[in-house]
Parts: sequence; C-alpha cells; structure tokens
Amino acid sequence: MKIPFLAPVVPSHVFCLMADGVTWAKVRRDPPGFVDSRHIAYPPNALGAGSSGTPLFSRAAIADVVDAGRKLSGGRLSRASVVFPDSWARILPIDFDTLPESEEAVRDMVLWKLKKLLPGISEDLSVQFDEMPRTGDGEIRLLVAAAPTETLRSIEQAFESAGVRVGLLAPASLALFEGLSPVLGPLAGGDYGILHRSPGSLVFVIARDGGPVFFRQRPDEESDEDQDQEVRMSLSYYLEKLHGSGLSAVYVHDGVPGRELASTSALPVRPTPISGALFSAERGFDERVAARPELLPAFAIVFGSR
Repeated sequence: MKIPFLAPVVPSHVFCLMADGVTWAKVRRDPPGFVDSRHIAYPPNALGAGSSGTPLFSRAAIADVVDAGRKLSGGRLSRASVVFPDSWARILPIDFDTLPESEEAVRDMVLWKLKKLLPGISEDLSVQFDEMPRTGDGEIRLLVAAAPTETLRSIEQAFESAGVRVGLLAPASLALFEGLSPVLGPLAGGDYGILHRSPGSLVFVIARDGGPVFFRQRPDEESDEDQDQEVRMSLSYYLEKLHGSGLSAVYVHDGVPGRELASTSALPVRPTPISGALFSAERGFDERVAARPELLPAFAIVFGSR
C-alpha cells in the first residue's frame, strides 16, 4: 500500500474540510486544473467536539456545500474524495526491530507504540502505515498516519447521509505528496524535499524515487527562527542518519501566507514554489490556489490518480 492509499479510481470531486468551512472542487485532469470550486462556511452549531479536540461532523455541516457542488455539476455527485487538515492527524515515522507477519498484528503493534510515543493520547485511533527505507542501524521504519476514529467516522457518515460515498479520506500533506510525486521527482532529478505549512501544522518530507525517506510534522506555533532550526535539524538527520546524498530541490506550498515559511539560509537549495507551471496547468490555476490554498492538495489527490 502507498500513503495515502490512493484508490485506483479517485473521484474528480474533492471536499477540503477546514476549521471554518468546506471547500468543494471539481478537478479537471486534462488540461490539469479545476472545473469549478466553492467555499461555504459551516452553519452555526453544525460541528460537535470530539474527545481529542478534533471536530465531529453532521449532515448539517456539509449539506450546503454538497448541494452547491451537485448543482454546479448538473446533479452528478455521488462519490468524492475528502481531504482534512494535517493538524487533525499525527503523522510520524516509527522504528521497529521486527514486525509480525499479519497486517492486523502489525496494526496492533503500531497502536501500542503510538500510545508509548504519544502518552497524552487516550482516544481510539484509526491508523494507516507504509514501510519506509530502513535507517542506517537497520531498523524497520513505518510512516504512520493516525487520526481519531470518531472524527473520521463522523465525516464518512455525514457525507453518506447527504448521498455522497467517500472514496478516499486523507490528511492534506499526504495527499499533496503522493499526488505530485510523479511530477516533482523527475523534475528534481534526485532526492527532493516538500515543505508544506497549513493552519496549525508544518510538514517537511524528503523523498527518493517517489517514496518518503524522511517525514517530520510539527505544530505551526514556532517563530521563524524555530522553524529554520527545525529544517536544519531535519536536514542533518537526513544526511547523517539516513546517509542522504543531498537535495536537488525543495518544493514549498504555504497554506498560511503572511510570514516567511523558511529562510533561504536554512535550505540547501533555493526553494521552488509549487505552481501550475510544473505540471502544465490551465491558465488561472495559481490565482485560484492563492485564494484558497487548500485547493492544491485537492488537485493533487486527483492529479496523482491519472
């Protein structure tokens, strides 16, 4: 399996869940771009609160945006992908000496280790995982994405009640990475990084041959200097522990404009903003994404399934 486990056929309709509302987009594969998109705020009191602080969804929370998407699509909206904020999930590499044979036993071991690494977690978690290249010490390394089960279940049930089956449910940074890797990897011509900031979360991933070799998620609460230090520490780990050969490119997408994402002095190469020019997108693509940054992961999740 591949993170974020893209289905063989990914619906062209994508809903991006945000703290203040939902952005719907219908993605066009050829030429790459958007048929249409809309952002609709949640009605008052439409969201519940889960035990971990992540929201719980009801039909009322998504009914207006589903209706809008359905009308703009001529009534054809019965399947969709859903992207949710990184801050609603914990995404991290976990090392193991050995792993059991069955996937269910591996899942139990992953959950056990998560509870040890993140002792404040008490809620039931849904996890997905994929194997990464081993460390220099030979340890088995899994990239794990965990999110509260009650939140994920409420999302699926809310859309189902509105007549929409969720074909794919994924955190934004994993959708972005998985969907755009087929283009960014060959363009870089070697190991490359993706630096992605969204409300409440900063993610730095380093990839090789289309797969992640390094992944770091941190709350987006630090100062610019702290963020630069995070990037430098990540690069040191990649070079020293993972025996990296150096980065050919660093691609950046900032979903929280207004301050510097990372200074050029912290990066080994000049950062390249992820723009429509990298994949020959239609005219107006960058302006649409600049207005609603969550649309880039939405686009990526469909673009990568071509």
